[in-house]
Amino acid sequence: MGGIGKALGKVMDIVKPFVTMVNPLLGAAMGFASGLMQGKNPIQALLGAATDLIPGGGVFKNVLTSVANSGIMDGAGGNSLLSGALNLASGKSKVTDVIGDLFKSNKKNPLTDIGMSNTAELAAQRMSTFLA
Repeated sequence: MGGIGKALGKVMDIVKPFVTMVNPLLGAAMGFASGLMQGKNPIQALLGAATDLIPGGGVFKNVLTSVANSGIMDGAGGNSLLSGALNLASGKSKVTDVIGDLFKSNKKNPLTDIGMSNTAELAAQRMSTFLA
């Protein structure tokens, strides 16, 4: 969307906490719509909305730990999932928490070489944004 869509998305982000207090489901729907308006990919927008519904944002840990061992990290689906989690992580410590949860879930069945490369690349890209 153009500038108007992004502006409406930002306005929805400001109003969303108040709506969420009254109706959490409507607040999550507003978060999803806001993410789409701001140009996020649908998976990131959906996961962002899901974190509004679940206190503590544990949705990423649950999703990443359940799919990480299935080989999904070798393809675009796992990359989108991890990228969405990392983009919503605010600060270096949150990024390392997401990566740590991913590695802890893979102790018995480690990531493949491709999955490890994808994970390292996405983590490095996200951490580099905190250096500037």
